[in-house]
Amino acid sequence: MTGIWLPLAATALAAALTYLCCIRPIRRRDGCSPATPERTKESVDEEIRRTREELRVLHTQTAVKTDPVAAPERGPETIRP
Repeated sequence: MTGIWLPLAATALAAALTYLCCIRPIRRRDGCSPATPERTKESVDEEIRRTREELRVLHTQTAVKTDPVAAPERGPETIRP
């Protein structure tokens, strides 16, 4: 029975530290993580534009790897739902 006290004490200490360091600050709304930046329509549009450009570059690189003759440049693609 005495061999169980140390693991129980360690578990209780871990639970108490988790509550004090993580759960309590989050419940008070001043958690450790920084606030996420505001997303505006312009920032979302810019992110979509960058992602489409990156996708175009990846398609071009893949086409060049599979076809030794240079692949023609493609225009912007439309993503359909």
